[in-house]
Amino acid sequence: MSQDHRPLSETRQLMIDIVARSAQPLTRTEIVNRLNRKKTPHLIDMMDKLVDEGIFRKDVHTFHNGVTGYRYSIDRTYGLE
Repeated sequence: MSQDHRPLSETRQLMIDIVARSAQPLTRTEIVNRLNRKKTPHLIDMMDKLVDEGIFRKDVHTFHNGVTGYRYSIDRTYGLE
């Protein structure tokens, strides 16, 4: 399905599935690339809302080139309610 026609709820669930299946935390760019999308403020807001909801965990990471960025992982308590 084209990104232009994907419902918001489907994008959200795909984002959760992508991060949940990853063996390591993913950057914003890695997540959106796997969604076949470009990094936009809207998608970053979606990721941060998932953090606020306790589904994602967001960590600040300094990469080997000295750039600081965010990496997301599934919160270890997600799904335990």
